Amino acid sequence: MLSRYNTAINPESVIDLYRNGIFPMGDQNDDNRIFWCNPLVRAVIPISKLHISRSLKKLCVKKEFRFSINYDFEKTISNCANREETWINKSIMSIYNNLHDLGYAHSIEVWEDKELKGGLYGIAIGRVFFAESMFSKSSNGSKIALIALMGILSLNKFLLLDVQFMTDHLKTLGAKEISRSLFLHLIKGSHLNKVQFKKPSALTIDKDLIHQAEKNLLVGIREL
Repeated sequence: MLSRYNTAINPESVIDLYRNGIFPMGDQNDDNRIFWCNPLVRAVIPISKLHISRSLKKLCVKKEFRFSINYDFEKTISNCANREETWINKSIMSIYNNLHDLGYAHSIEVWEDKELKGGLYGIAIGRVFFAESMFSKSSNGSKIALIALMGILSLNKFLLLDVQFMTDHLKTLGAKEISRSLFLHLIKGSHLNKVQFKKPSALTIDKDLIHQAEKNLLVGIREL
């Protein structure tokens, strides 16, 4: 991992670093310094290869979960930071709120009736989505948000979902580890310009969206 501390940086520089596989993190929420990560091994989830358990599918079909895109980005990142230990400090919040204003950072929020269940946020550049953090207000909230995200990425023919570091949780969802060199090769193959999400016809976690999220018909990466 290559890192250096910095307390201020402009959004354009952040996007350039993302294009080279580098992303910012903080140490603690009470320390506003940031450092830059360039992992030797990268965790990714190939598009339309999200692993969704049978029980979660049944729950999504039984319940009427809806999702929104960029409904409240600032609140989403605040919810992601609302935990005992977090790397999301004030500097990180400022960077991503600025990137959201510029159209690069996006949030997904999941709802049951009018109650917020979970969400996530990340950066969309070209056909790559760089996921940053997730949160749950109730059981499975973040997983359902990830289903919504993967369905959107599939419908918009994205190439790759980057989830940065492997965890046991992400592994069960279909994440794979690849080398830094392969990761850079893949993102260089995408036209890394600003993109807009095209919303599905229905903002509902239904059978069609679940199918898009796990259908295993690879959009662009056949070696994963």
